[in-house]
Amino acid sequence: MIHRHQLASLPLLALLVSVAPSTRAHQATGFKLTEPTSSSITVWTRITRDADRISDDGPLPITQLFDRTSGKETLLKDNAAYPQARPVITYPPGANLGSIRGAALGAPGQTRVRHRPVGAPSSLWIESPWRDVDPARDFTATFALSALAPATRYEVAVDDRPRAGAPVASTTTGGFVTAPAPSADAAASFTVMSCQQYEDRDRPDGFAIYPAMLALRPDFMVNTGDAVYYDHGPVHALNVDLARYHWARMYGFPTLRDFHRQVASFFMKDDHDTLTNDSHPEDRTGDFTFADGLRVFREQTAPSEPPYRTQRWGRHLQVWFLEGRDFRSTTAQDRTQTPTILGPEQIAWLDRTLAASDATFRVIITPTPIVGPDRPQKDDNYSNQGYSVEGTRIRALLARTPNLAVITGDRHWQYVSRDKTTGIEEWSVGAATDAHAGGWNEETPRPEHRFLRIKHGGFLSGAVAPATAAATASLTLRLHDTAGKIVFESTRSAATH
Repeated sequence: MIHRHQLASLPLLALLVSVAPSTRAHQATGFKLTEPTSSSITVWTRITRDADRISDDGPLPITQLFDRTSGKETLLKDNAAYPQARPVITYPPGANLGSIRGAALGAPGQTRVRHRPVGAPSSLWIESPWRDVDPARDFTATFALSALAPATRYEVAVDDRPRAGAPVASTTTGGFVTAPAPSADAAASFTVMSCQQYEDRDRPDGFAIYPAMLALRPDFMVNTGDAVYYDHGPVHALNVDLARYHWARMYGFPTLRDFHRQVASFFMKDDHDTLTNDSHPEDRTGDFTFADGLRVFREQTAPSEPPYRTQRWGRHLQVWFLEGRDFRSTTAQDRTQTPTILGPEQIAWLDRTLAASDATFRVIITPTPIVGPDRPQKDDNYSNQGYSVEGTRIRALLARTPNLAVITGDRHWQYVSRDKTTGIEEWSVGAATDAHAGGWNEETPRPEHRFLRIKHGGFLSGAVAPATAAATASLTLRLHDTAGKIVFESTRSAATH
């Protein structure tokens, strides 16, 4: 057992395991293509010690929390924060952070990125300089590719080597498409997903929705949050090392690796991939704080700054990505002010950018619901009573914009609902698997529901069709089950809104 006087050395122990001299360099967690625009994209890379994640029949550590003052054991419960508890992590004999179930430990080395338009001659490969991965950032490196051509498909290759001057040890290839120019009368396609829990996966190699989404060949994907669940399962993220373990074991699955090397993504955070259920800025669990969660999320997904942003995809589509954790008021602040989720700066930005947009269709993507309905015991989003004042304001702001739809994650059931006051329509993408679906138990839809599907998971897709001689531009939204089958769809035309 690791005793109290050893706790402070836990991150160092993990680091020492990772940085042992090696002649190998692998990419067990693949690479991610993030924040695509018409002229740029970010490539996230990571070097790992092993070629693949540790199998799921490996050992597991025991994670416990003890009261810092009395020494009594505090039992771990899913979805709970324990601000006064100290962590004790016990590994089985012979096991460590690099050998437990699902682990894909980082390793030192160098990485580079090569890219070119698909079909271009070999002489047009653009090659970045070799770069050392950063041990302080989980042995990751990011590359900002710029001066790209709009509406162009690129192929990309990521090379790794264990040290400067060594031959290439591993190469992973993939590709992406850039956004069309804002004036281009272009088609667009995208998928949106949420809430993937490791213990509830539906395939040994990950999640069925990834090949289902990949089959649609989307231009980009949006993960609205809860990409990992720090506070679920037998291994809670009680420190930064275990938080990184959650990301490595998840993104080491073949279905995720294969998807993310071929489709560019926008990552958004929610509560479970920040800290704990419904987490607030003052929360912590063991040695892992809310601020740590924000930092690790940026480290693992390479989002743009500020975390709220908007992206144009041709003449007809503009997408807004809202940030629901960074600017949320604390519990203490809520006693003296109107509780806020987005914060005044983000709300002003949302108002300003919506008013300035001339896109045919505007899509707001939010980690948590704006319309709902939600369960009365919840108090974490704009459809809940605790945020009703700001929620009313946000819905009124959105209602001023024509041709607007809201897409939300967080809820573990699929629905399409329409706010009775403003008419704002919201689509909930649902959980990533059937096993993780649940939470809403009313079989009969309420009046605000256009569609309701519970106890089953899935994802959402969107498709913009440009104008033709016979019809104006249109936006079609579809809800899919985990295998990709369409369970509900609706098309809106620019001519009717």
